[in-house]
This record gives sequence, C-alpha cells and structure tokens, in this order.
Amino acid sequence: PKNCKSMLGAHETAPAMITGIRADAETAVRAGFTHIQFVQIEEEHAQAVDKYLKSLKPLPSPYLVDGELSELAQEGKKIFEKVGCVYCHKGPWFTDQKLHEMGKQGEYDHQNTWDTPTLIEVWRSGPWLHDGRSATMKDLLSKEKHGLRQELSEVELDALVEYVLSL
Repeated sequence: PKNCKSMLGAHETAPAMITGIRADAETAVRAGFTHIQFVQIEEEHAQAVDKYLKSLKPLPSPYLVDGELSELAQEGKKIFEKVGCVYCHKGPWFTDQKLHEMGKQGEYDHQNTWDTPTLIEVWRSGPWLHDGRSATMKDLLSKEKHGLRQELSEVELDALVEYVLSL
C-alpha cells in the first residue's frame, strides 16, 4: 500500500508519527496494532514487523539521471541550502527529528506542531503536509510557502522542486 512507505527509516528517525506522539517506531508499531487494528499483538510478531520495517531500503528517485542529480537538481540543492531548508531537513535522512510550528493551521487541527518528516523518497509520498493539502511539491513550496522566508523565481522554484524530488 502507498502509505507503508512512510515507515521507511522510522526506526532511525524518532520520534514517530506526524505529531511526534510516539517516542520511537517500536512504540508506534505496537500502538498501531492496538489503536488502529484493535488487537493485542504478540511481542514476537511486533518484533517481526520491526525487523521488516528496518529492512526497507529507499528506492532511487526517478528524477535522478543515471543515478545522479540532474543539472537542475544540482542548482536546487544550492537553493535548498541557501534558503534554509537544511535547518529542519538535514543529515542522512533529511530530518532534524524535532517538532516545529508550521504557521498555517488547518480548520480541524488541534495543534500546529509537526514532526519533521524525512525527505527520502518524498517523490513517491504525495500529497504533502499532514492533511494532504499540497497535491504537488511545487504547491507545497509556492502556495504554502513551506519553510520559505523569501520569494523564489520560477526557475529557482523549479530547481528546488527537482532537487527535493530527487532525494
């Protein structure tokens, strides 16, 4: 299922869940069975799920060219660093593993702080934001101004989108 990809790297990037409500992925796995599936899972089976999730490896992005960043994505990487995306999306998983206030709160949100998600395989995980209101990465960066404190030209925006989708 499409949503299973969100568990990629979960055991390396605590806290778990978009709200950071679970201290780690192991706790999230067990809580998922209890609170979503309404079953008590045997620890042996929970450990098997943990083992499976830890075995997942990211797939190369289709935005890569022969396994490398395109010229446009290389420009996007510079913009990513220049405009401060690396403040929250850093390290090998492109996450600081912290909660951040995101500015715009949805009509039904009871909070406005969210766990910084990994950007690994973000190319296959849309729509974006916790409520899916950004259908495209370009929407997320242009309409929602996600994390951007300055205006980007259309060329800069396209380069940034290409880079992020290449991760």
